[in-house]
Amino acid sequence: MKIQFLLVFAICVLLSLGYHGQREWRRFADDRHLPLILRGWDGFAWFVWLGVAPVMLVLIRRFPLTRHDLQRSLTGLVAGSVVLYLVVANLRFGLRVLPNLWLLPASDVPADFPTYVNTTLVLLPMDFLTYCVFFAISFAVDYYFRYRQRADEAVQLQLTAAQLQSELSQAELAVLRDQLHPHFLFNSFNAVATLVRQKKNDVAVEVIAQLSALLRRALDRTGQATISLEHEMDFIRQYLDIEKVRFGDKLRFAWAIDPACLGAMVPNLVLQPLVENAIKHGISQRVTPGALSISATRSGDRLEIAITNDGPEKLLPEPTGPNGRSPGIGLTNTRLRLEKLYGVDYGFSVRPREDGGMLVSLNLPWQPAPAEENAPIS
Repeated sequence: MKIQFLLVFAICVLLSLGYHGQREWRRFADDRHLPLILRGWDGFAWFVWLGVAPVMLVLIRRFPLTRHDLQRSLTGLVAGSVVLYLVVANLRFGLRVLPNLWLLPASDVPADFPTYVNTTLVLLPMDFLTYCVFFAISFAVDYYFRYRQRADEAVQLQLTAAQLQSELSQAELAVLRDQLHPHFLFNSFNAVATLVRQKKNDVAVEVIAQLSALLRRALDRTGQATISLEHEMDFIRQYLDIEKVRFGDKLRFAWAIDPACLGAMVPNLVLQPLVENAIKHGISQRVTPGALSISATRSGDRLEIAITNDGPEKLLPEPTGPNGRSPGIGLTNTRLRLEKLYGVDYGFSVRPREDGGMLVSLNLPWQPAPAEENAPIS
């Protein structure tokens, strides 16, 4: 509304400056020796358009030119425009003869009906062009603000949809992550039960104590979708300490983590199910000691993590047909979580090694951890 008013005001100023000395009125003023102020007053009459400009905008909004009801809108616009023109013509004529209130009788401006009709008809072409200009300006202003409103609504809808999608993804990630807790507990308690059956009560107590500390750490980070690789590796070390108690010298593990990678963000609990599978389907199937290794390097803007084992049995790959074996909750959960976090911007593969065992590869976007994530581990 303000922009439209300013544009109409500017055009009124131009028309006032350009047409305030119309020929008829100039000749009339010269003949009657009227003061110069009459010409200025006549130019001021153009500002009558300012009064109808807001009404014009209301008229355009009341009868929008849409396919839904075009005939009705055109009829309303034409009828409303005729009424507005009559209002403008009468107000302007009234302003032109208003100086009669203070001019001398000999200098009165003619106000009879023939003069009114003649003035109206003479100015009709100019009024028509003026009305078209103001109507076009008002229509453009209305269209612009309608477009801005629709654009703002579209952006708001996109933001709302993105927020809902983000909340949904976070909820799905939380569900997937929380699936690992009972799975992890189930396997750990099975290990403790095995130790008790083997009469290794002291070892079982030690495993329970270490398991308690490990679960406390896992639960403390339940609300986090991603954590630094340093924190993830600290969790894996504690987990492997428990597995070391179970398997003794049969389990050998090592890691080659580039120190620069410790500050990168990775999905919370992403390595534990992969390490667990490597032990379950590799090391535990061996008679002789087996090795497990974890490496992490940076390649450009990517983080590459590899987990290998040299067990005789393969890690469970994706099923290749209707009778294929299930990949299990560990690998399935990992893939689903990666899809939720990164979309298609990740790499995850499970393949056999040439010298035996399996290789699990992760290729993730490089995301540096915030300062608080790089704080020392308590």
